[in-house]
Amino acid sequence: MKLRDRYPQLQDPAIVKARVVQSVYASMALENQTVPLARLEALYEQT
Repeated sequence: MKLRDRYPQLQDPAIVKARVVQSVYASMALENQTVPLARLEALYEQT
């Protein structure tokens, strides 16, 4: 079973983007390396 089959919300690109950006932001904040959310969203768009 694939993740997309088990979690249909993963087929929505906006939800995936929000989760990835929030996860990266939170993990960087834990290391005291805060980056603006706008910068992370711009980096996500480049990938």
